[in-house]
Amino acid sequence: MDELCFWAGTLRGAPFEARLEAAVAGGFGAISVFPTDCPDLDRAREIRALCEQRGVRVTALDPFTRWLPEWQPPERMPDDLLALVGCGEEEFYARAEALGATSMTVLEPFGTVFPTEILVSSFGALCDRAARSGLRVHLEFTPFSGIPDLSLAWEVVAAADRPNGGLVFDTWHYLRGRPDPAVLAAVPGASIFVVQVSDAASEPAGTLVEDTMRHRRLPGDGDWDLASLMSVLLAKPGLGQIGIEVLSEDLAAFAPREVGVRCARAMRELLGQASAQLLA
Repeated sequence: MDELCFWAGTLRGAPFEARLEAAVAGGFGAISVFPTDCPDLDRAREIRALCEQRGVRVTALDPFTRWLPEWQPPERMPDDLLALVGCGEEEFYARAEALGATSMTVLEPFGTVFPTEILVSSFGALCDRAARSGLRVHLEFTPFSGIPDLSLAWEVVAAADRPNGGLVFDTWHYLRGRPDPAVLAAVPGASIFVVQVSDAASEPAGTLVEDTMRHRRLPGDGDWDLASLMSVLLAKPGLGQIGIEVLSEDLAAFAPREVGVRCARAMRELLGQASAQLLA
């Protein structure tokens, strides 16, 4: 379990200390941090120290969205979400360095469609800047964004061709969007820097945004064949860090320690099933 990451979205509304408690209880060796967790550098250094004391490393600062031209949030975007995605460039890098983070997640948050060549050039420039802060950059696709699927995300990463540029593979975004086994087969494991795991019901509850933000399920509690999907990923040499990201109102109702234990148990069972499929 040491290499697994507890992603902050699993307890999105909780303070960082509660998420750290969950990660420790579940035996997770890594944790992600939101920009809103550290409004200043002193707080970022405090979070780093807390993690070091508990034997958990900060792996990623997540998310960064101000890497594309004409960044313009919707007029009615909730304040908490705007704060989460609105961190400025230099503030973001300063916080990442103070945290000791090794990577960053980037995405297009507002559903704005850009020409592919703009995505490629912007991602390449972003990777070059992030390299100066010692960061790897993982691009996340989401079905309601301007980068809606694995196919486009991989096209961008491959064309940018930066050594510190790769992908986030989120099982919810892949299976709720446009799952494409042929594209997945073509993506090298070494280019998938991060795997985020969650399950779901066969049909979304409400809109896609409502479903992803409130109704994800623990692995094994939903209707998807995650074991088969994970076996495909585990067969890829060089696959990056695996973690859990279950945004769920039901899960968040439990105490942090219980959330961590439940997440760890579900991940162990899933990885065991996927490994058994590989050996069959």
